[in-house]
Amino acid sequence: MNFSLRVVGIFLLGIAFSLPSTAQNDDEFSLVREEDSIYVYERWIIFPDSDPPLNAREVKGEFFVNTSIQKAYKLLKDENKIMDWQKHVTEFKVYPLSTDTAWREYSYHDIPWPVSDQDHFLIYCIEKRDNDKMFISFKSTYDEAVSPERDGVTRMNLLGSWTFQKITDSKIKATYRIISQPSSIPRIFTDPVIRRNLMSTIKSYIKILEEKK
Repeated sequence: MNFSLRVVGIFLLGIAFSLPSTAQNDDEFSLVREEDSIYVYERWIIFPDSDPPLNAREVKGEFFVNTSIQKAYKLLKDENKIMDWQKHVTEFKVYPLSTDTAWREYSYHDIPWPVSDQDHFLIYCIEKRDNDKMFISFKSTYDEAVSPERDGVTRMNLLGSWTFQKITDSKIKATYRIISQPSSIPRIFTDPVIRRNLMSTIKSYIKILEEKK
């Protein structure tokens, strides 16, 4: 292993261990929306490492897909298809790293009123991968040279995960979790937008994975 790869490995290990345990347990979630066997849950927790402490929404989506773990994973990184299933995304770029277990991603979101346009720059890390399960964590990262902040666009601070679990040879269970720092916009406006967008995004993700080739 060369020096640069060792550095990347140490850096990613730090990211994996820095993900808070509160983001990975299932306490106090409430079901807020259910459609077509897709379940969306929410809870409010303290955003990790916030000072002063900030209450933040954690969203969890659970659903089943007639596909394989590998196909579900590959779709997350497919620049040619991302806009077919991620709603309101107008720019998307994957930045590979010198390891097959991590990558960085930029995404620009053209969000309907009352939420302003937003973007994010994330690093993804595959923490577990075998024949029966894949666990991928992600969190915001910073690199002014690769992804400088843009005027008039809110840079989101996020962390979360994807879990793909094999049910049969042709079916998996997917669990998506994300925590974001809250905005100043009242929840009466943001709640419907967040829940509706997540539900439509999951439906589109499933549709692409289950398309007959």
